[in-house]
Amino acid sequence: MNFRILTALVALLATLPAQALAHTGGDHVHSMASGLYHPFSGVDHPLAMAAVGLIAARLGGPALWRLPLAFIAAMVTGAAFAMAGMTMPLIETAILASVVLLGATLIANANVPLALAVTGAAAFGCFHGFAHGAEGPAGAPVGYILGFIGGTATLHVAGIAACLKLARYGAVATAALRIAGAAIMGAGIGLAYFA
Repeated sequence: MNFRILTALVALLATLPAQALAHTGGDHVHSMASGLYHPFSGVDHPLAMAAVGLIAARLGGPALWRLPLAFIAAMVTGAAFAMAGMTMPLIETAILASVVLLGATLIANANVPLALAVTGAAAFGCFHGFAHGAEGPAGAPVGYILGFIGGTATLHVAGIAACLKLARYGAVATAALRIAGAAIMGAGIGLAYFA
């Protein structure tokens, strides 16, 4: 995917209305179980988090652990910002952009430089974390945070495991990852318009 197309996609996403998706803004979260469930409560989070795992495994080497770790560390930071009462603009738009761009990365099947991949994972993680934190409990958030770390790690591991299993099939794996990327990207665009 060339830079112009990617820029056009980002510009298009920035014009979309913010949709609630998994983020209702309710005060329904109070426990570790709530935190564990939150990454699975919408379509946007599981798609992005599994895609990070797929990309990490496809890149291999240190990316295998650095991408998920960067995403989770930035996610906790974003949650802390939200729980401290800070604001960030365009959270939902950024989350949908992460889904689309992660899907596009899988379609491109490019050898993304590790520093760029880690930076992207961290940026996306911060936005996802801010959304988690905005719905977190006002007091005693540790259990909730540990829960969404566990849910996120589970989704990353699922993506890694799927990619490693596919890798056994050679050229079929590349096609399968591109198809997965197209599905993820398409779902992100669909969520932006129809959620």
